[in-house]
Amino acid sequence: MTKSREISTSDLEQRIELLKERIYATLALLAILLTIDTAHTSTAKAAVIVGGTALSLWAASLVASRMAYRIITQARSDTAVLDKQFVRHSPLLVAAIFPLFTIFLSFIGAISLAVAIDIATGASLLLILGWSLLSARAMKAGKLSTLILTAGHLAIGLAIVSLKIAVGH
Repeated sequence: MTKSREISTSDLEQRIELLKERIYATLALLAILLTIDTAHTSTAKAAVIVGGTALSLWAASLVASRMAYRIITQARSDTAVLDKQFVRHSPLLVAAIFPLFTIFLSFIGAISLAVAIDIATGASLLLILGWSLLSARAMKAGKLSTLILTAGHLAIGLAIVSLKIAVGH
């Protein structure tokens, strides 16, 4: 295997990891958004919930990656490994940007907090739909397979929405 092939394989693996983290972050933030009771939560508290949770998940991912690296390699992480871990887990922070933006719109009075949360929730579901369609396309799936795959992925997101409705938030 040539050096250029190894680099492109590494780049491909990094892209897969980043997208996986972004999808996970979207699902995690969807669950967080749905726990916010807009009738009893201020915009500041909603921002703390979304931002704080994203930051906490990001920090937990970094700690878990560092611990796993140490256990498996029996060595400390060098700067290059730490840099890769920061990049690898950055989607957890990026995923919070749009929900925080919609909450900011609520803070300045452009929209209500309920609308802000609904927009962010809808955007998360649309991202899941988009990734499902891209996944089906990548598999060169037919129409029926695409429909089944997309329905399965959306079912995960809608299950989270249904849970919120069932709990009554």
